[in-house]
Amino acid sequence: MASVSTRLPAYWTSDLLLTEADVERFERVPLEERGLPASTYEMLMHGCDIDPDKVAIQFFSDGARPLETAGQVTFAQLRAKVHQTANLLSDLGIDKDDVVSVMLPAVPESQFVLWGAQAAGIVNPANWMLEPDILAQMFRTAGAKVLVAFAGDEHPEIWAKAEAIVRGVPSLVALIRVGERGAGPATVNGVPVIDFAEAMARFPADRLVSGRVFSPDDTASLFHTGGTTGAPKLARHLHRNQVFWIWASKYLTGFGADEVRLVGVPVFHVAGAVVGCYGPLAKGSTVVLMTSAGFRNPTVLPNIWRIVEAFEANMLTFVPTLVNQVLSIPLNGADISTLSYVASSTAPLSSTVAQAFHRMTGQRIRESWGMTETTAVTCITPPVEDIKVGSSGVRLPYQQVRVVRLDAQGRSATDCEPGEPGLVIVRGPSVFPGYLGENQSAHWVDGDWLDTGDLGYLDADRWLWITGRSKDLIIRGGHNIDPKMVEEALFGHPSIQDAAVIGAPDAHAGEVPVAYVVIKPGAIAAAQEVLQYAAEHVPERAAVPKHCYVLEEMPKTSVGKIQKNVLRLDAIERMFHAALDKAGMGANASVRATDRGNGGFFAEVSVSDPNIKESELIDALRSFTIPYSIRRTNV
Repeated sequence: MASVSTRLPAYWTSDLLLTEADVERFERVPLEERGLPASTYEMLMHGCDIDPDKVAIQFFSDGARPLETAGQVTFAQLRAKVHQTANLLSDLGIDKDDVVSVMLPAVPESQFVLWGAQAAGIVNPANWMLEPDILAQMFRTAGAKVLVAFAGDEHPEIWAKAEAIVRGVPSLVALIRVGERGAGPATVNGVPVIDFAEAMARFPADRLVSGRVFSPDDTASLFHTGGTTGAPKLARHLHRNQVFWIWASKYLTGFGADEVRLVGVPVFHVAGAVVGCYGPLAKGSTVVLMTSAGFRNPTVLPNIWRIVEAFEANMLTFVPTLVNQVLSIPLNGADISTLSYVASSTAPLSSTVAQAFHRMTGQRIRESWGMTETTAVTCITPPVEDIKVGSSGVRLPYQQVRVVRLDAQGRSATDCEPGEPGLVIVRGPSVFPGYLGENQSAHWVDGDWLDTGDLGYLDADRWLWITGRSKDLIIRGGHNIDPKMVEEALFGHPSIQDAAVIGAPDAHAGEVPVAYVVIKPGAIAAAQEVLQYAAEHVPERAAVPKHCYVLEEMPKTSVGKIQKNVLRLDAIERMFHAALDKAGMGANASVRATDRGNGGFFAEVSVSDPNIKESELIDALRSFTIPYSIRRTNV
């Protein structure tokens, strides 16, 4: 594992925390005595000072030719660009409480803007794949004063959306254009358009002209959460939240200034912006941006092992669905010996997949758990050989995690015993102060503990295991989908009487939205017609249901509430059986799913043909993360 450079500032130490006992020993020094910087700007400048001539950012445009299409930014250049960006924004009137909204893919300029905007004011990174009206609503909520948007040829849709959005955000005073697409308009709807590269070059590169004095409690960023479809909430991150998280997370991975991290997730999300990019840069280590589209670029994943070899990467992060795909990509002689830490997050990993990955690469996948509201991950699997597949690992130092039972009012919490499932709640320095806007309060329990909405348990070693979500959010390959928004669209169909949308397990996307509908008496509508209607009326493509099932009536409680857990059980059984059918075993197998409450969902696969091998069944079902058992039956 990477060692800590002696040139790192004094607040970095060489500690490596592998167990709960290690964390508790580390916490004996009060956090206030650790001497952490007051702001992300100061922390980044410390990182830039470690070795100014070292490469901070590497980027390439073609995964099949990574070195041939690569470019570099040194730490000296990064420091200069961040200063110039901040000074440009200050010149446009951005102060510490003003918001800069950002629509940028993973290009080097994204790093100048993300951290330059936090040095001048508040940054609001946005998922530029959202529909323009949703983005405009988000920017109005944020009170965005400046919008920075990409105008390069790789993603022409971004600039087109930016021009449409400007008309719906009256608070904007400037639109900054990033990229090379020739001369653009001087104004859009009366808002001046500024060329980023040209304007930035006119400002000092060695300091913040504003002379800003930071408070740790200043707002650094507004990250959207609670759905990349529908109306996202804006989670406030304070400077102290992000500074603490970067500092504390290092002690569960061990990486110092010699990390080389491959980044393939979007930089509008905390996983890409804070974890993937800012974390390494703040420690003086190197980030490799794997094309502007990351894993979405069709040249990246098929060449991932060549990319690891080309950049001598030692850190790589996947999500479970990508791990499933990587198993079909042979090493073909690629030297991946530099790789020392492979991470996975967003959902528990299948043990079968984890074992197959280890056999193929020699690497253990280390899982983590967290959320935007806790700045990033709160639990991380440390670099131990004896890992627990499916567990999210050990908590960050100074960050507290409990699993509890709530009282009838949902306010007072009683701790569960080790291994007993319950609601996961957290408290600590990386927990956000709340959402922006009215009627967007977070749910706090037992005083100042954040209700994460996730279900899980702590084992005897206090490793966290996530078993499910109490909320209905559907996560489809990185897209967070609010089912209510899809249901509202379906209710517009003249023949639909009742509709419910749930997440069903999927081998490729982790989860996909599935619709269940009841047709009005006397009306006629087939499932395919409903899906076509959804494709035309659901505003976000990722949220369009993949399957539709027509029911005679919805399962409901005695008070008329739809029992979505019953629908999830049905969907699990259907998806499992479809996988068995595809493998030619469906005629001799049956699936029964059960809801174990706080223990999550479970599937029992019964097989009547003695000639079907267990290894064949495991191979057919290996992509599903829902736990299951196999039972032999006699016909």
